[in-house]
Amino acid sequence: MTNELMDKVMTDMELDNVAGGAGYAYFMKRKDGKYDIVSATDKLTPEQVKGILAGKAPAQLGIAKSISTKFHVGIQADKLPAIKQRLNKFYNGCTFQDL
Repeated sequence: MTNELMDKVMTDMELDNVAGGAGYAYFMKRKDGKYDIVSATDKLTPEQVKGILAGKAPAQLGIAKSISTKFHVGIQADKLPAIKQRLNKFYNGCTFQDL
């Protein structure tokens, strides 16, 4: 690449800020008012998130081995701000989605 093009290329940090970070977190509100949360290093479909929470293995859901997932169940609503802060720190930026 020429120097002119290299000057326009984003750094990893800039790209993370534009793309919303390196992680994705999905929040599902339960009937009892608590939340189940799935986080991952790549985007997941709603069906994949629900499958993880149902106890299915990531491979059964078509999730690549290179994608790391974690889940937390029964989180109280007043704990969500702290959870979001920890997820942002863990993933160096995180995109949140309610399902």
